[in-house]
This record gives sequence, C-alpha cells and structure tokens, in this order.
Amino acid sequence: MSHKLQQILQVTKWEFMYFFKLKQELIGKAIMLAIGLLIYFWQSTSFFEPEQYVIATPSAMNLTQLPEPLLLKRVDASKAELLTQLEQEEIDGILILQAQAGEALQFELITTGKMSWQSEVEVALTQFYSNELAQSFNLSAAQLALLQQPVSVFNQYTKDAVKEAHNQSSMTAFGVMLLMLIGIFTSFGQIFVSITGEKQQRVTEQLYSCMNAQTWIDGKIFGQMLHCLKAMLSTLFSFLLAMAFIQVVVKNEALDFTMIDFAMLPWFTLFAIVGLYMATAFMAAIAAAIDDPNHSGKTGFMMIPILPIVIAFMIVDSPSSLAVDILSLFPLTAFVVMPVKMALIEVPIWQVLCALVSALLGCYLIRVAAGRLFKAGMVMYGKEPSIKDMVRWVCKPE
Repeated sequence: MSHKLQQILQVTKWEFMYFFKLKQELIGKAIMLAIGLLIYFWQSTSFFEPEQYVIATPSAMNLTQLPEPLLLKRVDASKAELLTQLEQEEIDGILILQAQAGEALQFELITTGKMSWQSEVEVALTQFYSNELAQSFNLSAAQLALLQQPVSVFNQYTKDAVKEAHNQSSMTAFGVMLLMLIGIFTSFGQIFVSITGEKQQRVTEQLYSCMNAQTWIDGKIFGQMLHCLKAMLSTLFSFLLAMAFIQVVVKNEALDFTMIDFAMLPWFTLFAIVGLYMATAFMAAIAAAIDDPNHSGKTGFMMIPILPIVIAFMIVDSPSSLAVDILSLFPLTAFVVMPVKMALIEVPIWQVLCALVSALLGCYLIRVAAGRLFKAGMVMYGKEPSIKDMVRWVCKPE
C-alpha cells in the first residue's frame, strides 16, 4: 500500500470517527424502538378503542344509521335546543337537511370543533343518497356503479418501452433519491462544521507539512461519504423494520418486500455513491472558501448539489424527451437523472455505461477543483475569495 493511500485512509478514519459515536447511535435507535412499541401497545389497549359518537338530527331522513362508531339519533327538538345539548356535551354533533325536495341535497353538520369522524359522515351520506337517487330513477346497482366508474385511458408508445408509472423500478429509484437527499443534508452539516472549524483553528495549515492538500481533502471526502452512507442505511433499516412490523404484527400479513426492484438496485446504488462523492467534494470546496460561517454569503452555494435531484423529480412526466437524454449523460446530472430514466423506460446498456463514465468524469473534475480550492482557501484569512478568485485558483493552481 502506497504512502499516499495510507494517508488518505488515515484521514478518512479520523474524519468518520470524529462524528460517529456508537453509543449515541445505539441510544437513539433504542429510543425510537421504545417509542414505536409504546405507541403500538398504547393503541392496542381497550381503553383507546373508538367510543360512540352521537349525531342528533331533527330532519326526516331515510338514512337509518351511520357506520360505527357513529350513532344517528332522531330527536324531536329545535335547532336551538340541540345546540344547547351540544354545548353541554350531551351529543357530539347535529345533522340538518337544508335542501328542499327536487333540489341537490345539502346538509349542515354542526360540531364543537373539527373532528376526525366528519369525513366518515360525509362518505356515508353520499353513498346512501346516491343509492336512493338511483332507485328513484329506476337505476340498478350495476348501472350506478358504471356511472361512478372513471374513464380508463391506456397509453401506447411507439418509441420507448415505457414501464408502468408505479412499478418496482420507479418506487426503488425514488426511494434511493430520497435517501440521497438525506445523505447530502447529512454531509452538508458535518463537512461545513468540520472544514470551517479547522480553518478558524488553523489546524489544516499545520498538517500541510506532512501531506498535501489533495490527500487531505480526499480523506475528508471519503470520511463524510461514509457518514452519508451510514445515515442512508440507518434510515433504510428503520423504514424496512417499521414496514415489517406493520405487515406482520399489526396487519397479521406475510412479510412482503416486492416493492423493491432488487435487479435494478445495484445500478441505483452505484449511481447514488457516485453522486454522494460529487456532492461532498463540491461542498468541501465551497466550505474551504468560507472565512466566517456566521456571515458568509457563500453558504447557499453548498446547497447546489440538491439541484440535480430537484431536476430529476421535475422530469418524471417526460422521460423520453430530448432534455432527459441530454441530462442523463451530462456529468453533473447523470448520477440522478439516469436512474430515474432507467426506472421509467427501457434504457440500452451502452447509455447506462456512458452515463456512469460521464458521472465518474464529473467526480474527477470536481475532486481536482476541490483540492485546488482547498489548498488556497484554507490558508486565506480575513477576506473571503470572490467567485473570480475561486475560478482562477481552479484554472491556474500555481
């Protein structure tokens, strides 16, 4: 193993262990598990079973009853008397028929506040009186169901083998994109604190005597990437554990992970790792140019790596367009646009490989730029470099 590689691994280990606290991670996961179990057993007890809600009505309605736990109670009382009972909490609601015969049915539902069961009342009334109206027009139940059924449109495509909108690949791709956002935000906070803190304490310039700037920034990038992957895997594990708990324990169903496309997952993971490296390297380069993190105007530039993911969400409806073809091969957007394209349409393998090579080329260029900006920015104090200065450092490192 070369001396430079040993230095990179040493910096990577130091950067990762500086923020990683195993005890805190275990305590956090234990607290989350305890809260989840508490909520489950809390709602499973008989004390929290739905109680009965009494809905009083002075109207002469044909509706005999509402679905449980709602109870429709006909009373011979005025609206004012019912309002008094509502204020005294003798009843939970008042239902009044407002429309006259021959008009569209309109109801007034009066409650003390916004209740969760109000939508259930609306659904029950709509279903019951739709059937009543159908019977008045001599419509059968099958005819009524046919009228209420929406029109179905089946799209046919001549160019691309377009996949279904909610297939396994698309769900897996969008899941990886969300995990990437979590990873990027994790890297944003930690690399910002790490680099700006070292710059203010003048730690990095002392290490330049034993290693060059490129070696130091490479180690920091890999260390933060490990944190990103740790955050992504932790989130994924928590999600899968929660889904398994709901399926097996709550719903008493068999464990089902068919929503994950395991065939496409390796490709999506590879592109995600490349994208995390690119985003981390870019944010490290910007952080090195920040002198005072409390008053710097360059902090917003560190959020630029999120733009490719935003663009990927925007092009979901047009995966066959020319813009998507270009963005899926462009070095700075290929890492996220190509997986989305692969999830929505069939993509030739040569395009996937070209996108991967393009993304790796983008990683190399940003890595070199980050090393040059890091070398100059970490020893510049008192005044932040302008955008012009940063471009000059990248193009003319000497």
